[in-house]
Amino acid sequence: MYRSFVVVAAVLTATAPLSSAHAKTTVRGPFVFTCSGDADAALTVTFLGANADRAKLVFKGETVMAKQAMAASGARYLAKNIEFWNKGDDAMVAWRGAKLNFTTHH
Repeated sequence: MYRSFVVVAAVLTATAPLSSAHAKTTVRGPFVFTCSGDADAALTVTFLGANADRAKLVFKGETVMAKQAMAASGARYLAKNIEFWNKGDDAMVAWRGAKLNFTTHH
């Protein structure tokens, strides 16, 4: 009886799903936002995680990973000296002191 239990336990362990650390990350995007004050200034945003709890922001050749933060409406992400907020097609970014408004069209 004991030997059967060990064999069953070994089979169950071998067929168990991988931990969440090895699971494929959910990716949404990339989405390209255009600055309302400068049509040549684009912000590319890729949302990561099953609940979009992180965002990869690319602006003027710089890439930043931001974490989701509380927002009364829309989605808000923070990184050091950077804040990204969006709702629908509109976005506001505070990027190292500069406050910019963006929009995207799908």
